[in-house]
Amino acid sequence: MSNGRANALVERIIAINWHAAEDSFEHGTSRAWLMREYLRRAALWVQELQKEEHRPFFDVAQSDRWPFFDIAQRVDPLVRADEEAASRLDEFLSEHASSLLVGRVCRAALNWQSLSEESLAKFPDLPDPFEPLILLFERGGGFWIENGFIDFVASRVRLATWDEHVAAEPLTLLDVGTLDALDEE
Repeated sequence: MSNGRANALVERIIAINWHAAEDSFEHGTSRAWLMREYLRRAALWVQELQKEEHRPFFDVAQSDRWPFFDIAQRVDPLVRADEEAASRLDEFLSEHASSLLVGRVCRAALNWQSLSEESLAKFPDLPDPFEPLILLFERGGGFWIENGFIDFVASRVRLATWDEHVAAEPLTLLDVGTLDALDEE
């Protein structure tokens, strides 16, 4: 059930050490790869959802929404996170999240986990877009955007339009061993 997934996500976010600066350096490479994977997955969702809307997904009035937007709202405009889970998340983020952007991303991920299986079944071939971001946070907290790049202290990822990320190389394994190996390269 979606409430179970939503509560599990809140627990994961609460367990993150948002002030672990040493992890930002130690896991900089894997965090950059995880961001690229998020961008690729989000771009796949934009590409698919745009087919249904029959108009540009991000027009001039909505240009600020890429790449961190509430994908769940596009899948099902009626989706709402469990009130208790949302309150717990908001309370935690108000004290611990490193930026408003990180808070917005976490709330969008919570809405994603609140989608019904029926809503997700309409898109069986598309991956969970937010898992790479949650793993990124777990490996060293937040990030910021500056001068067209997503910055992680030790690494940066170029921020481009969604269609530039659709064909990016996928990060197919998101396990700790694979991510640690990326950091050792």
